[in-house]
Amino acid sequence: MKRLLLFTFIGILMFGCNSNEKEIPSGKMELTDGWARHGKAGMMSAAYFNLTNNTKKADTLISISSDVTHITQIHKSYQTEDGLMGMQEQAFVALPIGKTTSFEQGGLHVMIIQPERDLSDGDSVTLTLSFSSMDSLVVKLPVKTLSN
Repeated sequence: MKRLLLFTFIGILMFGCNSNEKEIPSGKMELTDGWARHGKAGMMSAAYFNLTNNTKKADTLISISSDVTHITQIHKSYQTEDGLMGMQEQAFVALPIGKTTSFEQGGLHVMIIQPERDLSDGDSVTLTLSFSSMDSLVVKLPVKTLSN
């Protein structure tokens, strides 16, 4: 009986310490590499970043607001059959567990529509990301000409 318990204990240790296991999620959304494009008051700007879902369940980004405008939308760029570029507003963005979703030029991005002030290099833009399941995430992004 003691031998059976010893082998059971060793087996639990061996399988429980498997080095191929995924890293334990931190329990929060993580935004990295964020920046906003410069722009003139009343015109257009955009924001770009990487958003990683480090929580224990899938979530959905349902809206984004900003301190520089009343109109902020999630858009996705696409190319038409004629080779022209277009954009379509996205009602939401699915965020799978452990995956990074990139908001980038030519893909998903945040449109900052008619900012109330000029956005110049060195300024910052505060975004509030709202999710279907978790609390909002508030981030401050630098304004840059390019993503360098």
